[in-house]
Order: sequence, then C-alpha cells, then structure tokens
Amino acid sequence: MEDFNQVVCIGCALLCDDIKVKVEGGKIVSTLHTCVRGEWALRNANSEFRLTSPLVKKNGKLVKVSFDEALDRASEILLNAERPLLWGWSSASIEAQRIGILLAKRLGAVIDSTSSICHGSSILAGREAGFRTATLGEVKNRADLLVYWGSDPSHSHPRHLSRYTVIPRGIYTQMGYEQKQLMIIDVRKSRTGKVANQVLEIEPNKDYELISAMRMILKGKNVKEKEVAGIPVKTLNQIIQTWKTRQFGVIFVGLGLSMSRGKYRNIEALYKLVQELNEYARFVAIPMAGHYNMVGFNQVATWLTGQPFGIDTSRGDTYSNPGETTGAEIIARDEFDAMLVVASDPMSMMPSPIARKIASKPLVVIDCLENPTTKYADTVLPAALTGVEAEGTAYRLDSVPIRLKKFIESIGDCKPDEEILALLLEKIEKSK
Repeated sequence: MEDFNQVVCIGCALLCDDIKVKVEGGKIVSTLHTCVRGEWALRNANSEFRLTSPLVKKNGKLVKVSFDEALDRASEILLNAERPLLWGWSSASIEAQRIGILLAKRLGAVIDSTSSICHGSSILAGREAGFRTATLGEVKNRADLLVYWGSDPSHSHPRHLSRYTVIPRGIYTQMGYEQKQLMIIDVRKSRTGKVANQVLEIEPNKDYELISAMRMILKGKNVKEKEVAGIPVKTLNQIIQTWKTRQFGVIFVGLGLSMSRGKYRNIEALYKLVQELNEYARFVAIPMAGHYNMVGFNQVATWLTGQPFGIDTSRGDTYSNPGETTGAEIIARDEFDAMLVVASDPMSMMPSPIARKIASKPLVVIDCLENPTTKYADTVLPAALTGVEAEGTAYRLDSVPIRLKKFIESIGDCKPDEEILALLLEKIEKSK
C-alpha cells in the first residue's frame, strides 16, 4: 500500500476521500475503493480522447496552434460579442469558477452552470420554503430513516449507501443496516429498491399530490380519497406515524422530483413537509447533486453576485431570473452571439434544436477531453484534470468544501482551468 496515493474522487458530488491510486510512469495503473463512475473519471487522465494541444479552426478544420494564439483567438471572439454566454462550470474548481464570474462581469456576459437544468430547482425551492439540511457525517452517525425520493443512488452515486447512509455503522447507529430504515419513493422500480425496507411506486406526475396528502395527514386532517398517486391513504397514514417516531430522518431529493409535473414546486412542498416533521423528530433534506462541483458554483456565485446561477451582468449590476437569464432558455431564444463552454458538453446534453444554435455561433471550449462540443468549437484550450493533474477546491453535495490534490503531472500543453481563465481574463482586460 506504500505505493498508493490517497486522493479524492471526482466521479460525482460525493467526493469520496478514501480513494487510493497507484501511479507508474506518470500514469494511473490501478485504483482501490473506486466505483465505476470514479474509475472512469480518474482514468480520464490516460484517455485516448485527451486534449493535449490548443486548437483553432482554420478553413473549417481544427489545427494545432500555440497557447498564445489560441488565447488571442478566444479573447477576440468574446470581445467581439455583444452578449456572450459563459456556460458549464460544474466540473471545474472553485478557483476557476471565481475567475469565470469575474470574466463575465468584465465582458458584461451571462454566466450559468449546469445546475440551471438540474438541481437549480432545489435552490429555488429553498428560497421559497427554507432549507433544513445536514452534513453527510451527521447522516452517517445519526440517521435511522433514509428516504430516496426520485433518485436511484445505486446508479447515480454508487457509494452513497455504503459510505454514508444504510450500510455504515455510525456513532449513534451502531447496528448499521439492522437499525436503519430505507424507503424508496419513485415512479418506477430501481436497483436501490431491491434493498429497501419499503418501496412506494407512485403514479407519474403525482409527487405534489402525494406530498400534499402527507402534509395533511401530519397535521391531523382527513384525506377523503382512498388513495393518492396510486398509494392507499391507509399506507400513507402508517408511513407518517412511523416517520414521527424516528430519531433522525433524511430525505434525499432526486432529479425525478424536479422533472415531474410541478417542477420546483414539488421540492418546495417537500421542504415544507420536512420543516413540519421537525415538530416530532429531526428531519433534513439533501439534494442529490451529480457533477462533482455543481454545488460549488452555486456557492461561489452567491458569494460574489448574490445569485446562485443564471447571472446576467450586462446591466452593470448582476441580475438573475430563471427562465429568462438561464443558459438553455437564452440559447433557445437565440439571445447570444458567442459562447464559452468550460468543463461541459452541451452539444450532447441539450436538445438538438438548442445544440444546432450553439454550433451556429462562435464557440470557445476549455476542457480536458474531446467531445461533440469541442468538434464544433472555433477555439479549444486543453485543461489539466482537476483533482488529478491540478489542485483545486470543490464542494461536496452537502456543501462541505473538499481540497483536491494533484498527484500526476499534466500532459502536453494542458494547464489548470484556473490558469487558463486567468490568462484569458488578463488578455481581455488589456484589450478593453
């Protein structure tokens, strides 16, 4: 074990810190304790699709150029734009995100992260209803009721159950799985449901009705219907009575809630239910963030602008209105004339009409791997892999900051995303 480096995994927002990696000849040759997602993320350092040289499109083809030439071209594109969009950020370090927000202010641009199309809804709901939360350490040591609502952690966060929830023995839950109760609430059968104590398979688009009925039951009111969202009211009564007797309950909020009819209002209602449950037992809610530093962007953006995502700086002051200033909607309305993409692949994740609009505009990409977005870029700046080839800070899904280490040297002309953005900002400031 002496040849292994202990590192933090960047496979998802769990940021597991017990990973061991063996390096030989500047390459990762083996890992310990990683899940499939973590193995893939760390092994990207050795990927055949690594970007190792700056690229600029000339005569319709991307050709290798010097870093200075690529930076000049990138700054030219962004400076010539009246309304540039800076997108991505959820797989970049806090340090890079901070510079990105400063860059947006300098350009009068709109800056948005991938959270606006996924767990940004959890933030909007928290603004409306308040937000009771806890760290994963508290969950591991105290929680005796774990509820996954609209989430399948066996797929999205493979080590979630084994590190923090059901399996580990905590200080106050030393019997582990025998002492804890696991419940799944979803519209379909999931892998996690196979090990759950109870599964509620509800009707699609009926989350809001189910949460409302549970709140009524909790307040002692009668629900006239025999069943809600396909679940008998008798069962809901039993569930609420059980929840009231637990010591510490945690509801993990999945994307299934925000993608159901009602969108963020579902999560708002769930947060209100959590608050009301606190009259009987300790209850918290934790969104199941995916990208390893999605939470980090929301944090640093709020520090610097007062807004978590979808930030328009063109008015001289920061302004945010989800649905108006968020990236997907801006692209759909064709309200941008250039785009900087950092550590993201919108050409793969966005619907095809939006992807076509991205491809039709000048595009600058900062990334460590080739992907469909880099193929349409006018300029590509190769980034070192944060947490492998570069240091940085990221926020775990429970908003705990974790320091990422560098344990191998970057290859080719790759630079840390923080350094690339600092160089780009410097060039733009000199040209202004």
